Amino acid sequence: MANSGSKVLLAALVGVAAGIGVGMLIAPAKGSKTRKRLKKRIMGIADMMEDDLSEKVNAFKSAFSMDEKEEFHDEEPLEAKEGK
Repeated sequence: MANSGSKVLLAALVGVAAGIGVGMLIAPAKGSKTRKRLKKRIMGIADMMEDDLSEKVNAFKSAFSMDEKEEFHDEEPLEAKEGK
C-alpha cells in the first residue's frame, strides 16, 4: 500500500514540475512583468472586496441602529405608564 502512495506522490510532483516547465516556456511576458500584473489584479480585487465589505458593515450598522431607535420609540414614557 505504501508503495502505491509513494508512486502517486511522485507522479503528482512530476506533473507539477512539468506544468511549471510548460508554463515558463509559453508565458507571454517576463516573470517580473507577470508578477506586477498579477499583483495589480490582486490588489484591485482586494480593494473591491474591502469596499463591498465596508458597504455591508455600514448597512448592517444603520439597520441595527434603526431597529434600536424604533424599539425606544415604541415604548411608552415611564410617566405615562405610572399615570394609568
